[in-house]
Amino acid sequence: MTANPAPVEQAAHLALILKITHLLLDAVSMDQPVKALVGRLANLCHGGAVVYDFDGVIVESVGEAPTHLIWNEVSSTHAHEQTFSIGRWHVRARTVALHDGVHVLAIGTRSEEVLTQLGDVLLDTAERMLGAVNGIQHGASLRDRRENEHLLAILQDGILPSREHRHWGQLSRYKFPAYVSLRALEVAAPRGESATNEDVERLIVSAKSCGVPLLIAIRQVDRDTPATISAVVPAAGRADEWLTLAAQTLSVGTSVPFAALADTPAAFREAETALEIARSRACSFGANAGSGIATEIVRLDDVDLATWLLSQVDGRQTLARIRSVLDPVLTSETLKETLVTYLALDQNILATAHAMYVHANTIRYRLAKIEVQCGEPVTSAAFVTNLYLCLQNAVLGRRRALGHPGGIDAVR
Repeated sequence: MTANPAPVEQAAHLALILKITHLLLDAVSMDQPVKALVGRLANLCHGGAVVYDFDGVIVESVGEAPTHLIWNEVSSTHAHEQTFSIGRWHVRARTVALHDGVHVLAIGTRSEEVLTQLGDVLLDTAERMLGAVNGIQHGASLRDRRENEHLLAILQDGILPSREHRHWGQLSRYKFPAYVSLRALEVAAPRGESATNEDVERLIVSAKSCGVPLLIAIRQVDRDTPATISAVVPAAGRADEWLTLAAQTLSVGTSVPFAALADTPAAFREAETALEIARSRACSFGANAGSGIATEIVRLDDVDLATWLLSQVDGRQTLARIRSVLDPVLTSETLKETLVTYLALDQNILATAHAMYVHANTIRYRLAKIEVQCGEPVTSAAFVTNLYLCLQNAVLGRRRALGHPGGIDAVR
C-alpha cells in the first residue's frame, strides 16, 4: 500500500516551521535581538526584511528591498496584512501591535514562490518573536525605571557621607562616571500644567540619544499642586546640550554643580529656586513675545544676586512693594516702555532712542517726566536699583528681544 501523502506533507511542513522557529528564536538571545531577527528573516526569504514604527520610521532593516517604496504602499491602506509587488520584488507586510506601539513588519523577495511557501510561516513566527522581545525589553525598562526612581528618592532624602561610596557604585549602573560633579534639576510643564509620564519618557529618550546619564522621576507634593520632574545629571559632558533640548518644551531649573552625594537635598532646593525663576521668566518673556507656550532654562550658578534675592521673598509682598514704587510710572505705557528699554540698554540714551525709533531728546524728556513723578533722579544708583528690581523680567525680556548681550544678567 502507498502512504497517504497528506501526513507526509504535514510532517514536512511542521518540520519547516520548527526549523524556522529555531532559527528565529536563536536571535532573541543576541545582544541586538530585533536586528538579529530581521537579519534571519532576510536570509530565510533570500531577500530583505524591515520593521517600521507607526510613523514609517525604520526600526531595523536588512537586505536590498526597496524600503521607502514598501512603506508608501503599506501606508496607502489600513489593511492588517498586505501582499503586493514592486517591480521585481514581491512583498508581504503585516501590522503588529507591541507594548511600545504599532509596528509594521515586511519581508521582500525576488522569488514569488518563496513568498508563497514561506510568507505566512515567517510572518507568524516573527510576529511572536517580536512580541516576546518587546515584552522582555518593556519589562526590563519598567524594572530599570523603578530602580532609577528609588535611587533618586534615596539621594533626595539624604545619605550619610560615609555611605557615598556605596551609592556611587549604584550610580555607575546608569553610566555615571565615579565622583563626577552633578546637577539637580526641577522641570515643569508650561502654563502651570502637570508634568506627565510622556514628558519623562521623552527626556529619557533624548538623554539616551545624547549619551547623558540620568536619574529621573515624577514629583508631586500634593494633589492640588501640578506635578514636576526631578532629575540628576552630570554637570559636564553633553548634559548642557540635552538641557537645551529639554528647555524647548519644558521649563528647567538647575542647581549649582555639586560633587558630594550628601549635598543632594540642598541641591534640589537650589533647583526648585531656579525653576521658580525659570517659570517667572517664561511667563514674562512669553507674554512680551506673544508666544502661546513659553519655556525657559535657569542655572542657579548663572543667576545674579538681584534675581536670587527676589526669589527668596514672598511673591505677594514683593508685588505690593513693586506697585508702590512703579505706580507713578505705570500711569503711562509709553513711560514704562521707555524705562524698560532704557534699563535694558544699560541706561544708554542714544541706544534707547534708536531702539524706540525716536529722537534722543524725546527719551530725555520722558526720563525727566519719570523723575518728576517719582521724585528721584534716574542717575541715582539706589533709584535705578529699585527700578531694575521692580522691572527685572521685563528688562531681561527686552534685552533678549533687542539681542543685547551685556548688562546685569545677560540671558543665556
